[in-house]
Amino acid sequence: MLDTYLGIAGKVLLRCPMAGPLLARDWVANSFRRVAERRPWSWLIKQGQFVTYPLYHTGVATVATGSTTATGVATAWDSTLVGRQFRLTTTSPIYTILTVDAGAQTLTLDLPWGGASTTIGYEIYNAYASPPSDFNYFLTVWDPNFNWQLHTGISQTELNAWDAQRSNRGQAYLVAPRDYYTPAGETVPLPRFEIWPHVTSAYVLPFLYVARATDLQDSGSILPRYIRGDVILEMALAEAAKWPGPSTDKVNPYFNPRLALAHETRVEYMLSELERQDEEISIMNVRYDTITRLPWAPLPMDSSFWQKHAI
Repeated sequence: MLDTYLGIAGKVLLRCPMAGPLLARDWVANSFRRVAERRPWSWLIKQGQFVTYPLYHTGVATVATGSTTATGVATAWDSTLVGRQFRLTTTSPIYTILTVDAGAQTLTLDLPWGGASTTIGYEIYNAYASPPSDFNYFLTVWDPNFNWQLHTGISQTELNAWDAQRSNRGQAYLVAPRDYYTPAGETVPLPRFEIWPHVTSAYVLPFLYVARATDLQDSGSILPRYIRGDVILEMALAEAAKWPGPSTDKVNPYFNPRLALAHETRVEYMLSELERQDEEISIMNVRYDTITRLPWAPLPMDSSFWQKHAI
């Protein structure tokens, strides 16, 4: 049987009963968090996908200076547009749709319209996308259709220097960090990325990412099969041995800095063994020079690009 969160906390209490169940559980949960953040463990690697939908531009939209409301004429807007981007021309900013009133055919934008009041054609599509709520960082994003990887190390500063108008459309070359955004169904902001050039058709871009481990104190969470309970116990006991007690007149009998050091020494040995075992499952600490020769999406620095951006 695998070790459990409460089972490990109980073993801590057997050695350090003065800590009480809450403190013992806190030590165990914090110890697991330290292990989970130590390296990109193979059991934290997951696959996700960015899905884009076809461009929507039926009818016209009316916007007013300083207002966050856009009103549609001859449109058929519905709640599926929430989270997508709204724009009028390449000389105006890109806005995100926060809500849709289908009956009144109005959109609520994330910022007030900054241009002149007008009624004009518009575009709604997916320029930005958020990964799953447990996202930590990308390992790779790729395009199976074009058989290449997308760049993930390009900043918004670089992107604005290349294409401030975001006039490039078609196949995506990169995924650039944008900001933090709270998608529908989420309660906290998530990282949001810009897919560029903007894809205005139905498309799927799969990716592998390293997830953040679930906190052991969360409901329903379990200790991963590949992390032994004795390692977490040693780490928690090191914390117990460093805890002097609740007060000067109530000293923790388990308090012993030398004992804490002994626990930490054993922890490093045990973690090294877990890392070796994990490397046998998924090699993360070895890179070969051939990785630089694998196919990457070409950045659009061809003659067409420079003609559009001539000084």
